[in-house]
Amino acid sequence: MARRSRETEGSSRRRKRNVSQQPRTPKKKKSSPVVTILSVLAVMVIAWVVLLKEDNKVPSSKIAPAIIGALDQVYLGCTVFWFNQGSHLLCDQSIADKLYDSKKGGITVTVTNALRKEFSAIGKQNEDRMVFRVDSNGEIFIKAKECETNIDQVNVAELNFEELETQCEPK
Repeated sequence: MARRSRETEGSSRRRKRNVSQQPRTPKKKKSSPVVTILSVLAVMVIAWVVLLKEDNKVPSSKIAPAIIGALDQVYLGCTVFWFNQGSHLLCDQSIADKLYDSKKGGITVTVTNALRKEFSAIGKQNEDRMVFRVDSNGEIFIKAKECETNIDQVNVAELNFEELETQCEPK
């Protein structure tokens, strides 16, 4: 019997030790990389859909800064070219193509006059009718119908191209 009392005594001691331990929290399941990638992809698709208008066009307030950036890039690149090589040389379409890759952004930049003093280039998004022009002074204008408006006079972030067209009175 002494043995039995020792066994029961030992088991009760064990129980006391187990009772004093904190209950184990269940381990958190790690999410699969596939689930993470799919959720990020879903967020990107939702963001893209929000940017699209009902007529499946990107708003002009999103297109305009991209075109302006492309024209700035070409103008500044040509300015550096003329500074390094000489202002008597032409900053033509081949140089503009090296400065801005129109295949990537969907924006086409066309040099209309390659002379330094008369420099002019136009930028257009391939799927939109908005046209911007940069002149020899680096000023950028937006063309709406037959009118040109300096972008310094409009808020590009809130640009409404249709409204700008209605304000144009042909000469």
